[in-house]
Amino acid sequence: MSSYTDFYLGRGEKADWIGSLRGECYPENFLVVAPLRMALTATDARTFRAAVTNTLNCWEAEHLGQAYHRELGWPWPWYSSHTSSWIITFDSDTEAVFVTVGGGIRWHRINPHAPRFPEGEDPLGPPDIHAWLRDPAAPPSVPMPLMREKPADMPIIGGDAR
Repeated sequence: MSSYTDFYLGRGEKADWIGSLRGECYPENFLVVAPLRMALTATDARTFRAAVTNTLNCWEAEHLGQAYHRELGWPWPWYSSHTSSWIITFDSDTEAVFVTVGGGIRWHRINPHAPRFPEGEDPLGPPDIHAWLRDPAAPPSVPMPLMREKPADMPIIGGDAR
């Protein structure tokens, strides 16, 4: 089954989307694909951005799925990353990489010296899966930028930013 990963610089509604992956987007792959591991262990925004670009360039060559560069525009039919499987970002304020899941209620800081993803029963995920299914962007989900315009006459659907 495909999964989806979005990359950003910064956190919150003003985060800057820099690219996405579709396919074999699992922590095991994140840690063994060299440029993606470099992104996870970055300690500055320049290194993170370069490593994400290298990841996007090699993802398809490694037969792991599809890569979407920023220049091609937001690739998903949903409005924000609240519906994606993984969200990986570099926060310049803390000079650290953070990850969360779609509908995640908190960020997990990656240790650059020993990168690991949270373990256990979806510790980042929404506490009420039914509420998340109704509206993935509703609190307590972490804030994300709105990536697509929502038509004014469209009913509320998953992925809307608040």
